Amino acid sequence: MKFTGRILPVLPKRLASYVLMAVCGCFAACDTILPPPTLTPTMYLSGPTIEASATLDLRQPTNISFDAVVATGNATVAALPADSVVPPAVIGTPAANSMGAPVIITAQDGTLLNGTFYQRMDGVRRPGVLMIGPDINAWGDLPARIFNSNFTVLVMPLREANAQLDFTVMLQALTSGDADPARLAVIGSAAGADATLIGCASDQLCDTAVLLSPSTNPAMQQAMGAFSPRTVLMVASQDDSISYPALQALQPLNRGEVLTQPFASAGRGTEILANRPDLIDLIVAWLQRQIGG
Repeated sequence: MKFTGRILPVLPKRLASYVLMAVCGCFAACDTILPPPTLTPTMYLSGPTIEASATLDLRQPTNISFDAVVATGNATVAALPADSVVPPAVIGTPAANSMGAPVIITAQDGTLLNGTFYQRMDGVRRPGVLMIGPDINAWGDLPARIFNSNFTVLVMPLREANAQLDFTVMLQALTSGDADPARLAVIGSAAGADATLIGCASDQLCDTAVLLSPSTNPAMQQAMGAFSPRTVLMVASQDDSISYPALQALQPLNRGEVLTQPFASAGRGTEILANRPDLIDLIVAWLQRQIGG
């Protein structure tokens, strides 16, 4: 038999063990000099002068009744079939340089409420945003910016004496348009901020809320406990003797994600949007993160 290759000599058993240990040591050493793996950062939201509030693990208040806060016994609503909604009725065409169409919504007491509806007539269900405040014309560019970010937007006025009954009708009207009922947000300004949180606390359709200058009304603290752990963004001026303390009182009552944005001397409610236009970017980013767009 003829061998064509080279035969390595057989090493003694002890020497072979030393060689094996040396090779393993080389591999271990190689491992130690490899660069650490690149980490993929988790998603976070940043904004001008923003500082995310701490995530708090608190028990949600129990045995809270909203019968004294939210009117629920309405004969008109009770007579409607399940899942009934009343769509906004378009009453004109958008004004020049405006993407929103004027609409009316019939309140439960028969009052016609005038609002503005931003929608794309293509049959696609997009995330919906209801905006509530004393003046539908005081929001500046915010409704159009939200609409251009692929949302359906309904801007409505606030009647403080009928706030909660109107809230239910408005939210139902929004879902009857393009809005996807599984992805809904509500933005409230000043007294509308209170109506937003109290209304969303008793309506599971609300996925997230944005409160511009909420108050220290005791009902708000109960509402925040019931709204938890759904997400909320709260905004106020630091020199606002009502709203800034409200932010501090409400924040720890929600065990979900809470983002508070204080501003220095920026006004109250929709005034903040005019004095701090960068807030618009923050709100749009918040909506995109929470309900998509």
